[in-house]
Amino acid sequence: MGQRVGLGSELKPLGVGAAKASPKRAPSSDGQSCRDQTRNRRIELADSLSFFETPQPDMEASIEEGLSTRQEWKSLQEQIRASEHDKKAASESRLPSLKFDGQWNYEGSSSTTGIPTYNYALAATMPLFTGGRIHAEMVRADLDIQKLQQQQADLRNQIALDVKTALVNLDSARNQVRVANLGVQLSKEEVDQARDRFKAGVANNIEVIQAQDSLARANDNQIAALYRFNQARADLARSVGQMEKVYAK
Repeated sequence: MGQRVGLGSELKPLGVGAAKASPKRAPSSDGQSCRDQTRNRRIELADSLSFFETPQPDMEASIEEGLSTRQEWKSLQEQIRASEHDKKAASESRLPSLKFDGQWNYEGSSSTTGIPTYNYALAATMPLFTGGRIHAEMVRADLDIQKLQQQQADLRNQIALDVKTALVNLDSARNQVRVANLGVQLSKEEVDQARDRFKAGVANNIEVIQAQDSLARANDNQIAALYRFNQARADLARSVGQMEKVYAK
């Protein structure tokens, strides 16, 4: 009994071969029905292969998406914002300040003998001699901002490189899938032609076996191409910061 397996929604012949004989059992109607169902059953290994026929993402839009969603980019933006706040705080610390404190208490051994007490204070400060502390804090904040901005520029270039590389690999993998699908189609036609020639008596079964072997290799190439295509899709999702959104269950 020939065995057929499917990739996607199409059946693929495995080739000429013989399965190991199973122990003989007494024939029964239930056993015959089970064998008939097994013989007619379609084995599906994957979804339809048409899923890769999706439009190629735009490079500039993908780079902007990566800059808006990748966590390391957001982290640098927050660090720059914090350094700018530190610089502003250091700059404003040279301004005069006015502080008001107050306190009110009710003291006594009982509620009838207690008396209210209060204390109010008003203090004004004017930083005149700070020993260059404020200027040093502002310079340090400026250096931190410049350092973070340089890291941000490097990260921008890295994200752009990741996206461009992922898009190039995705386009290459897409072409490999097309070539692999064409190879499977041609191998099918070769198998059909070899069978027709064998039925017509102008060729032997060796030609059929060779054609089926070629089809099996074409199926392997198709599976490898689909794997590379999915790997390229995952790399693109990672480069634009959408890995969890695309692949999270």
